[in-house]
Amino acid sequence: MVRARSLIRSAASDDRVTRVELFFDLVFVFALSQLSHHLLEHLSWVGAGETFVLLLAVYKVWVYTTWSATLLDTSRLEVQWMLLTVMLVTLFMNASISSAFGAFGWLFAVSYLLVQLGRGAWMLSVGLDRTTHNHFVRTLIWGCMSMPFWIAGVLFGTELRLMSWGIAATIDLGGHMLAHRLPGRKTEGSRVPLPGERIFERFGLFYLIALGETILSTGLAIAGNLEDPLIFLTGTISLAGSVAIWWCYFHGLEQDILEKLASVDDQFRPGILAGNTLVALLAGLILVAVGDQLVITDPAAHSNLPTVLLLFGGPALFLAGRGLFIRQVLGTRRPSDLVGIGALVVLAGLSFLLPVFLAAFAAVLPLIGVAVSDSVNRRRRRQQGAY
Repeated sequence: MVRARSLIRSAASDDRVTRVELFFDLVFVFALSQLSHHLLEHLSWVGAGETFVLLLAVYKVWVYTTWSATLLDTSRLEVQWMLLTVMLVTLFMNASISSAFGAFGWLFAVSYLLVQLGRGAWMLSVGLDRTTHNHFVRTLIWGCMSMPFWIAGVLFGTELRLMSWGIAATIDLGGHMLAHRLPGRKTEGSRVPLPGERIFERFGLFYLIALGETILSTGLAIAGNLEDPLIFLTGTISLAGSVAIWWCYFHGLEQDILEKLASVDDQFRPGILAGNTLVALLAGLILVAVGDQLVITDPAAHSNLPTVLLLFGGPALFLAGRGLFIRQVLGTRRPSDLVGIGALVVLAGLSFLLPVFLAAFAAVLPLIGVAVSDSVNRRRRRQQGAY
């Protein structure tokens, strides 16, 4: 018991993200690339549904492993081996994404369940306090609720597998959104020893990795189309969109979050809310990455419905997730997000009259507008605070 309790992060522990955690994140660069390629190869509503279900599973593995590591002393070998073991199993899970709705659905489902249930059971042995221990017990119960649907999906064909896994992913997501509440039992967030600043740093680093995947996809698409004279324009437009998203997420917003965390006792609830909205932000980036690849591959093509939905749906989903994030965590509203979404809807309707490279340029403009608006408003608040 003494040995187990020593795995818990102490108040004197260094709160900086360790190299082993960053190393663990690298396996998810591969996962996001696989998800983008899956959607690119299955441009349909069914393909979009498959990609979203797979994204939820990938995200659940990352977020709960990250939560676990945040509670533990990552300088201990036991914790490092836990991360490396999860990393190994997740590597095989991510490798099977492209055939998850084909011959290797069993590998995806078994890997996912092995990580989720195995890590959850291991966490019960590390000497958690009663409140956190009970929370991980409830996490395992919710995992057992979804397990039959993950297993059943392996036995079905593509359509029934999507339905079964969709139910399983909905249960898992619902558990996360409800903080794994059970009838008559809930988590007392103020009693969970969670370093809020650290978990938000992990979220930010993971989102930065996701942004890096969009740049990687753009670079690979450019490398395969260097003979096209429009490549310099389309590549610049794609990068401008990624920069605008980075600016909207990281410039100023992180500081606002840290200031908010410093003023509240319950840092568990903001972490749950941030985790809920991060799924939407990641989904938006996948749409952006696939849309950019389509534009760069054939920039002079006429805009069609799938391309328009990708080009404008990705930024709209990002702004919607960001707005919800700001509203729930900071308790404020930023009208620029709604204005940006409205502009995207209008421009999406007009883009059917344009070639895709002009449609891509139109999709980036609202993001740039939101980024500029954020900068202006932040500078104004600083000036007002100086007087």
